[in-house]
Amino acid sequence: MLIYQHSKGNHQNNISRNEIQQPQFKKTPKVSSQKPWQMFQKGIMKDNMYSADAPYMQDLLDSLSHNEIQRTHMFKGGSQVKLFFWFANGNTALVKPMRMKRDDTYPYSSKHPFWLDPERHNAEIASFHLDRILNFRRAVPVAGRLINMTKEILQKSSDKELLDTFFWKDGNLCFIGVCAPWFCNDEHPICGIGDMLEVSVAQFIPKSPSSKYAVFDRAYPWSQGVKESKVWKNANICDKVLMELQNGKHRNFLDLIDVAIFDFLIVNYDRHHYTLLSMFKNESFVALLDNGKGFGNPNKDDITFLAPVYQCCKVRRSTYYRLKELSQENSKLSTLMRSSMSHDAISPIISEKFLTALDRRLKKVLETIQTCFMDNSEDKVLMGA
Repeated sequence: MLIYQHSKGNHQNNISRNEIQQPQFKKTPKVSSQKPWQMFQKGIMKDNMYSADAPYMQDLLDSLSHNEIQRTHMFKGGSQVKLFFWFANGNTALVKPMRMKRDDTYPYSSKHPFWLDPERHNAEIASFHLDRILNFRRAVPVAGRLINMTKEILQKSSDKELLDTFFWKDGNLCFIGVCAPWFCNDEHPICGIGDMLEVSVAQFIPKSPSSKYAVFDRAYPWSQGVKESKVWKNANICDKVLMELQNGKHRNFLDLIDVAIFDFLIVNYDRHHYTLLSMFKNESFVALLDNGKGFGNPNKDDITFLAPVYQCCKVRRSTYYRLKELSQENSKLSTLMRSSMSHDAISPIISEKFLTALDRRLKKVLETIQTCFMDNSEDKVLMGA
């Protein structure tokens, strides 16, 4: 489902209206007249969302968590509830509400297929930190926030379609919103504690002057969709993908290998397309957007996510060496994640069992690459810088 624009029921009490080291982001120097969100949007490059040091980043995350909300509206797109926030500083953001508790586990079984997996606000936050620590820097900045639904939605929105779905239940303010009926229904309301609710707040990408939309999609060759996965689970499709992407010379090929590793680490079955930025057209990096269905089960390591790795036996050189660094005891992935996420406004973001799963899965990624080395030699497997 798409979180950036691309090429109800009756209730009682209805409310109508009334490096090895984790990157260190320094505070923005006060000499700049630009706001942090403007610095982010103007600093997006063909290879990354932001630079390795990104001097404005901590200020941007803080503003997403704390800046005054001037207006709220429902975002219509995808199968689950999302909101727009307009901030007093001129920024806009995409918001996903809390639906699942930190320790909730989705079983991924025949009775619980992945397409019914609810999105998790904390997965969006954790995915941003993981992407940053892996040094991909292809996900948008995302921060957690605790909102007062009365003051920051009910009193800040004129969206009747949204407002008409609010109601009180057991002393807690709830809403349903409007989305796919299997997610937006009376049995699955989104409820706060009182009228307080955790949300993830994701920075928006600017639109391209030459396009109506900020991003555009292409079909992900190794989609976990039931129909699509039958193709690559029964045949090695790497040669076909290589041919379509100019024999692997296009950066998108190695980006897709990175995407596979990323999705294996978070267990994200929702990658049906890969996304490019309209401002760079075909020269864009593959953006890691819409990661809300990750971090659903710390016990499920689905090795089929790594099909691009073991079918192609090609990996970006910098990715491999970064993964090796993050497997070392003095720079463990889980340690850096725990430290990075500790600064978020709604920390802790994920439970310890999910952090343990990251280290275990990282080891399996390296084992898969090592098998490729044995079959093809390291020089033939590692590509690019």
